[in-house]
Amino acid sequence: MTAEGIKFREADNCFVDISDFESAQNMVDTFDVRPLHKRLNQLAARFVAVNDHWGHDLHWSIYQAKWATDVVFRSNRILPELYEQLVRTPAVEIKCAVIYAFLGRRLSNKSAVQVSNRLQTLIQGTRIKHSLGKTSIKMYDKQANALRVETTTSDVTFFKYHREVKHRDGTREMKHAPVKKTIYSMGALAEKMQACNRRYLSFISQWRDHTGERTDLRKITVSVKDDKQRSYRGINFFQHDDLCFMLAILRGEYQIAGFSNRSLQPHLSGWNPQKIGRVLKRFRVLRLIKRVGRA
Repeated sequence: MTAEGIKFREADNCFVDISDFESAQNMVDTFDVRPLHKRLNQLAARFVAVNDHWGHDLHWSIYQAKWATDVVFRSNRILPELYEQLVRTPAVEIKCAVIYAFLGRRLSNKSAVQVSNRLQTLIQGTRIKHSLGKTSIKMYDKQANALRVETTTSDVTFFKYHREVKHRDGTREMKHAPVKKTIYSMGALAEKMQACNRRYLSFISQWRDHTGERTDLRKITVSVKDDKQRSYRGINFFQHDDLCFMLAILRGEYQIAGFSNRSLQPHLSGWNPQKIGRVLKRFRVLRLIKRVGRA
């Protein structure tokens, strides 16, 4: 990216800002394996003694592979709160058949691969991981403004794609077959793993964002002060008196003409006018109700 004049900001193993995301992604999508093959042969010739015995044209295979998709937020204030609900919802919502679908497989009666969900709180943060045999897909947050979805595998033949297959009798045919372990399968493998990440992101994007509701809830549950700096506690939805008062003021007959201390008394058994007046004042300071005429 430096050579191409693309500005970027890196933190750990994550790019938290890139001046031209499209060009940077294109560099990955057009990656050429041949220079990598040449470089690996050079390293083997230098560091691996057995290389002289086998010659310089070595076969390089893939043992483990990982493809990460980062969703980078413009502000680091958005993701931390959003991620709390994003990372915990999958532990309940995502079932066995859905994990198969993420990874491009179909669940049937013959499916014998073990499926698991795992929610972990680590030093770096909280991670959700869905496993299907030697392949998994996981989600975690990076550097407060990047949401990472990552597909990993220690068996690349888990994935299949349409390719030419050579049979032992020398015949060839095009068919849906497992990915080869050679490094020249990196392009096809990246395409399959990226599709897994996209399916996962598409699935979680359907969930409703409750950040606004939680913000509104926080505003009325914390203590506040009036213009004379007198403190009034917030609403506790699990406290009997607060719940009874809210149910009383939400009665249908009050929706047009409003309510008053006197009109609430029949619906708040055991409450005296002074107690009702104090709660009315608290609800006004919390801006949940307002005075309109004499109601």
